[in-house]
Amino acid sequence: MHDFKKFWDGFDVVLKLLANAGMILLFLMLISVCWEVFSRYFLGRGTVWVIELSEYAIFCMTFLGTAWVLKEGGHVEMDIVVNALKPGARRKLSVTTSLMCAVVCLLLAWSGADVALDYLQRGQHRPTLLAPPDFPLFAVMPVGFFLLAVQFLRRSRHALLATDEALKKDRGLV
Repeated sequence: MHDFKKFWDGFDVVLKLLANAGMILLFLMLISVCWEVFSRYFLGRGTVWVIELSEYAIFCMTFLGTAWVLKEGGHVEMDIVVNALKPGARRKLSVTTSLMCAVVCLLLAWSGADVALDYLQRGQHRPTLLAPPDFPLFAVMPVGFFLLAVQFLRRSRHALLATDEALKKDRGLV
């Protein structure tokens, strides 16, 4: 049991590091867009890289932070029905939906890894002005989906082990 706690503590550190990486990307994107506006309107000359890199940053931020957001209970939930359920039904719903989401995330991680490895083997690059390689960009997707699947499995385990009283109070279970 102690090793299991170590695993989850380490997992939480990874989630926090990736979420912080996403926040750094957001900050850099903010600075670069401000630079783009300044250089275009005050220097009379815009940059060619800001929009493209901002698109990549948004893509990466999504997959770097999504598991952390789930852990923090930050995903949008339709809880009007869930709050009306009895604890036993809420537990079943939470376990079922979390397991279904974990399976979908694992399938998407597998598919994303397949695409990323294909891009790596072919040495494919984006057909854009900067032409970065596809692999690093698409490698973020399977990592994010895998971590999200693990977090959904953790959530289902939490729902199974929670007391009925905790289920009544905990909004982050379903």
